[in-house]
Amino acid sequence: MRKFSTILFLLFLSFIPVSSQPAIRNFIFGHSLINHEFQVNPTPSQETSVPHWFHFLAEEAGISYAVSGQYGFLPQHQNLPPFSQWGFDVVAPVWESDTDPFSAADFTDILITPGNFIQWQGPDEEYPNDPGITPLSATQKVFSWCQQQEEGLDFYIYENWPDMAPFLGNGFPPSASEWEAYNAELTGGFHTWFLTYHDALVAANPDVCVSMIPVGPLMSSILTRSPYNQIPIDILYEDDAPHGRPSLYFLAAMVTYSAMVGEKVPATFQAPDIIHPLIKDNYVAIGDIIWEELINFKDESGKERAFCQQFTTSVTEPLSSKFSTYPNPTNEILYIDTGMEVGNITIYTLLGQPVSKYLLEKGTELRVDLSLLPDGIYWIQLFDVAGKEIGQQKIIKIP
Repeated sequence: MRKFSTILFLLFLSFIPVSSQPAIRNFIFGHSLINHEFQVNPTPSQETSVPHWFHFLAEEAGISYAVSGQYGFLPQHQNLPPFSQWGFDVVAPVWESDTDPFSAADFTDILITPGNFIQWQGPDEEYPNDPGITPLSATQKVFSWCQQQEEGLDFYIYENWPDMAPFLGNGFPPSASEWEAYNAELTGGFHTWFLTYHDALVAANPDVCVSMIPVGPLMSSILTRSPYNQIPIDILYEDDAPHGRPSLYFLAAMVTYSAMVGEKVPATFQAPDIIHPLIKDNYVAIGDIIWEELINFKDESGKERAFCQQFTTSVTEPLSSKFSTYPNPTNEILYIDTGMEVGNITIYTLLGQPVSKYLLEKGTELRVDLSLLPDGIYWIQLFDVAGKEIGQQKIIKIP
């Protein structure tokens, strides 16, 4: 067993009562692959939108979720300020652009997505009909403006799915070979474009979180494996754009929820009958697939691409961590190595909600039992005996 220069004993664990729900206040610079309002066959509510399903998943998990958004592609989104165009039956709005400035809305997260038909050239190349504008320049303009309006924002790139029309010889729906070719592009060249786009935005914004949610590729991974490959394609999509039907947007929301919240979708959620039974009845198993793939979605340096890492509770400047943890990820015991005397440890969700607190005395080794926590991403924060923060690190609880 490894020895520590300062040896500590965990006196007890207490779960901290939380006075308010963790909250996501989201603005979306989007289009119909996030919010598809004008369906061929209208649904009872907004079942063909990601925010609709995100709301119900968040509600089940005890998370407050509110959203506003606008339609457009990146050349239109860079014309700032934005407008609050979206309204939902069940999802609470954040902002009324006709009466209030963007800075008054107290947004926490920005979600943005480019068009799904521009990936034939690099993200740093000009739009043919918009000289001087590239996907990267337009996105960076949005990011910079938003940061001027609100401090501490997290930014998410929503990786959508490509136009299906170029793969179809006889119209929609695709044949088996056309469907195979479509998914090969979705997880191949199309995905590579988004990786390049994301890497450039991360490099241009070193002081903020810029994460990428691989919605399209992850849905492709699910829908091309058994038993989900038995779902008819025209039950998932309604056209070659390709706009989706409720089951597709439900899957997209599951991916988006897990990335933005930093944990699996709530296992107790019951999907309604409008969702295809193979998805509805295998909801928990699909949530496990999504979580595993998000955890393993990393850049070349090994950093997770899908999760933000900006949490801090007591300081205005990020702290350099003065401790190490291992094994991380872990499914049970997390060991902590520090040369400082520790007074207490607090564990938070990725949204900053405290879930447990450990008070310490000198004694034996410093270790934390995570076995009772749900699988997910957490922050562990150490304080010395005087209550001064030592540092914080992201930790991952796995099955």
